[in-house]
Amino acid sequence: MSPHTTCLVPGCVRMSAFRLACLGLGLFGCQMPPAAGLVSCPLPTTEQVRQILELAPLGTPRDEVMARLSEAGIAGTFGENQSIYYCDLWKRADDLRWHINVVLLFDDQGKLYATRPDASGQVDPSPRSRPASEPPTGPGGQPIEPPPDPFQP
Repeated sequence: MSPHTTCLVPGCVRMSAFRLACLGLGLFGCQMPPAAGLVSCPLPTTEQVRQILELAPLGTPRDEVMARLSEAGIAGTFGENQSIYYCDLWKRADDLRWHINVVLLFDDQGKLYATRPDASGQVDPSPRSRPASEPPTGPGGQPIEPPPDPFQP
């Protein structure tokens, strides 16, 4: 008898099926479906920032900001020492989950003092150097126009 037709080792057929399954995964890849209901946020980043600042204006204490965001369905993670909070998920009333990208910055007293990007869409490298009510300016003191949102058509 040929060694290819007879197998004296128990589980030989199962091992062949396993090898075939591994080969199939290698050829076709292993792709996971996207998380149900998770979509890119349809709002431009400037609008995401505005809506978050409506919930928790600048100057709001960290604990109150977290309570308000949680109540609104916004979740994220803190960076080191809780001075930075990365908002990345917004669960909406229609069971959709939006992927958002807004960063909240807290000062030494635990109060919200800035966002990234800021309300005009800019990523100011040093927001503490100017009052929050003052718009960012470029060379010569001219106001900086926000860049177009790359996620909008």
